Amino acid sequence: MKNENLENKLEDLRENISETSETSNEEVKELNNNSEKDPIKDLEKKIEELNDKLLRSLAESQNLRKIHDKEKEDLIKFSSSNFAREVLSIADNLERAFDLLKNNTEFNNDKFKDVKIGIELIEKELINSFERNGIKSIDSLGKKFDPNYHQALNEFESDKEEGTIVNEIQKGYMLYDRLLRPAMVSISKKKKDSTK
Repeated sequence: MKNENLENKLEDLRENISETSETSNEEVKELNNNSEKDPIKDLEKKIEELNDKLLRSLAESQNLRKIHDKEKEDLIKFSSSNFAREVLSIADNLERAFDLLKNNTEFNNDKFKDVKIGIELIEKELINSFERNGIKSIDSLGKKFDPNYHQALNEFESDKEEGTIVNEIQKGYMLYDRLLRPAMVSISKKKKDSTK
């Protein structure tokens, strides 16, 4: 019995040694295969990966620079928007005064000729100054109402297509491509049928 136990144990050991040697042989083969790889190819692959990372970093840096430049440009362009809004109210009051002088028959004599010429020069210079600084008036009369540029204050029955601007109460202005102030307008609406 003791002999049988010993033989069984010996047989088990032989099997374990056989399995272990097979596993070791596979590991040795794998190590040999890895060492057979060309170290130059490994280095070339690493260089390629590093180049890819570098190009991505450069592209990201360039994109950030463009974003920064755009924000800087916008800051410079639109930093004067509060001042421009305040100047617009002065321009509105000047325009009202100009219209009063131009349209009033009392001021159509020679006494006020020089005053009218002076006012027209001031008006032209103000418009030129606005344009040099990127401020442009919104052309509204006869156009279709657009809530992005207009603010409707009232509606009038009209023969014109519904939603057409028939009166401009206060001019609207753009600062470059941004709305500085919407135009205050009156829009047309359909006439009511009196036959009903």
